[in-house]
Amino acid sequence: MSDDARVTVYCPAGEITGTSDGQVTNFRSIPYSHIPGDFFDAQRLPNTPQEPIDATVHRPESIALSITTPHDSRPLADLPVIVYIHGGRFENGTHGDRRADGAPNARAKVITVHIGYRVKLAGFAQFHNDEPHRYRGIDDCQLGLEWVQRNIESFGGDPTNVTLVGQSAGATTALWLSRRDHYRGCFRRVMAMSPCFPRDSFQHRKGSLRTVLGKPVTRASLTKLAAKNPRLLERGYSRFRTWHGLDMALGPTPLDGAEMTDLPLWMTSTREEFYHLPGGRTLDDRGWGPRAARFLAKRMGLSGSVSAWIAAAQKMDPERVVGRLIGDASNRRWVSQAAEQSLGPVWMSEYVRDATPALHCVEIPYVFGLEPGISHEQLLRFAHGREPLWPRYTANTGRQVCRTNLDSGTTEIVSDPLKMVREAFGPN
Repeated sequence: MSDDARVTVYCPAGEITGTSDGQVTNFRSIPYSHIPGDFFDAQRLPNTPQEPIDATVHRPESIALSITTPHDSRPLADLPVIVYIHGGRFENGTHGDRRADGAPNARAKVITVHIGYRVKLAGFAQFHNDEPHRYRGIDDCQLGLEWVQRNIESFGGDPTNVTLVGQSAGATTALWLSRRDHYRGCFRRVMAMSPCFPRDSFQHRKGSLRTVLGKPVTRASLTKLAAKNPRLLERGYSRFRTWHGLDMALGPTPLDGAEMTDLPLWMTSTREEFYHLPGGRTLDDRGWGPRAARFLAKRMGLSGSVSAWIAAAQKMDPERVVGRLIGDASNRRWVSQAAEQSLGPVWMSEYVRDATPALHCVEIPYVFGLEPGISHEQLLRFAHGREPLWPRYTANTGRQVCRTNLDSGTTEIVSDPLKMVREAFGPN
């Protein structure tokens, strides 16, 4: 690598060196906190410059953040900032999600930050002395956002114009960070793409984790187990996840829109979400969809008329009733609830495709400009602080939604596409 490809920024955190291709500059895997142990709260780094940071290489195993800027970005340029939190069921993912690469944003003079956080039990197990509603994985993201506030001006970003974007588990985290007991003014608006909240709390599931581990679920016990027998800990978590296989095994809950701030909120979902999961496909392919959906509905959180939901699902796609139930129970119900309960202005999008289902995660590269279409333009507009070009989502105006066809790039305004979800699942 030539010296010309290296770019160094001097910021309150210290000297940080990344790489540039002449158009876009990347600073990869920058540490933003000190983590004294997997199951302990992260600590804010000192307010004095640290040792020079080599941010030329992505280190996916680290809890860190990455920044993508225009090559010609300069301190105090006041460029809009998008902070992205990855998904992965609170089990997987890193701060280097290539589907949300920041290069197209940088070419449009918008800075992108990817924040990584602890997942699985390290990030989301709760212990007896933890504060209610707090999770280490989410507090990691909070520290990352605070690092951005202190340092992003040196990279050319505007700390007063930060848009928080999350997908799946990352969308859940973004909404949780918008709670009044968490919000610290580190972002001005939120885009939440297909959030996924567990239907039950970790406290109600702690007994099943204790059973599969054969150990107490305490900070000291899990710390000792992680040090002495990490394979046993991983195997125990795998069994715990299987035990709660019809739901998110981990994550913050419950969603309560009344606890959120009144920030501008853009909620999105894909129309088919989880058509592709093997278990659902098997039931649907064998023609057991309606019968299986009736059996599973209550266990998956459906509280309204099961018959009415099945009828609506069959009308949309008679071949994939269980696949639709999985997506509605896992994601679309939370999109609907957050939009209904939010105290601030809300807009909603639904992503569809022509010949193939619009599955969970399919929209990410379109939204971030790696695939062509209107979705990236919509994100850039939102990041500049301008309202989307379609009506707000309100009951009084018919719950209008922008439906975007990812294949054709066309959009249309439709009324209340999540009505069947709202009526079937209702509030949590």
